[in-house]
Amino acid sequence: MKNLLQISASLLGAFLLTATTLNADDHKSGVAVYKNDAVHSGVTFKIRHFFTKVPGSFGGFSGEIHFDKDHLDKSKAVATIDLTTVDTNNGSRDGHLQNEDFFNTSEFPEAKFVSTKFEESGEMKYKIHGDLTILGMTKPVVLDAEFLGEGPGRNGAVIMGWDAMATFDRRDWGLEYGQGVVGNDVEVSLNLQAKKQ
Repeated sequence: MKNLLQISASLLGAFLLTATTLNADDHKSGVAVYKNDAVHSGVTFKIRHFFTKVPGSFGGFSGEIHFDKDHLDKSKAVATIDLTTVDTNNGSRDGHLQNEDFFNTSEFPEAKFVSTKFEESGEMKYKIHGDLTILGMTKPVVLDAEFLGEGPGRNGAVIMGWDAMATFDRRDWGLEYGQGVVGNDVEVSLNLQAKKQ
């Protein structure tokens, strides 16, 4: 389970809407900039433990997305997840996930995703290619994302929504602990709302 958390954090957490700021050149591109609304967003994951899939989440994440559905080459996203906020509804397990067996948060407190390409895969659906960094190791990943829409929110804000999913092999980031008990495939789901800046 702990391994799962690591992957999901990166993922998700690693997804598109969760992270730090893109550079100044991106802001000058003319593409609308949206920042995630953590109150209406969430990153969850599942990983096999013996014969069941155990769920978890990350409470701390931030992100930014530049999205232009007519010019996908201008679309970009960056996300950062605070791995110290992992929550599997078990304090002892959450603490273990933060030690050297898993996230090693004293040395690597964050996971980060930076997109490299948006690719249309269906009506309102996209594959978001990017680089995911966990434990100081960067690997390419692809998110299957659905654009849920854009429009007025409260207090005059313009908002957009996304769902995204991905399955990762935790061993790609050196997460080997618990072989035979904990599965290697981590299923990550991202439900995101972002506000136009």
